[in-house]
Amino acid sequence: MSQPEPPVTSGTAEPPKKPRDQVIADNLWGSPAVFVCLAFLSFYVFRSASGDRIGWTLYFCGWLPAVAMGAWSAVKRRSPGVGGVFALVLLTASGGVFWLNHG
Repeated sequence: MSQPEPPVTSGTAEPPKKPRDQVIADNLWGSPAVFVCLAFLSFYVFRSASGDRIGWTLYFCGWLPAVAMGAWSAVKRRSPGVGGVFALVLLTASGGVFWLNHG
């Protein structure tokens, strides 16, 4: 009797899926990058007082998801991980650069 042949695979295994709450956390930790990029564009494209106001508003809005995720991590007693470090370093460094140029 012959054995059935095993199914042919392409050689690449599917990575395990992350839980939904982990995907949301990763996206929220990364979202300050979008706000910083938009603030940068506002500062350097619109070169006016209103462009500066919009840039600062966008920059400070970038702190909202980072602070919310920091509070959520504290409530859950979880480490913020690399995403938290990325968000805080990005916001701090870009805020310093923005302040030096437009403060």
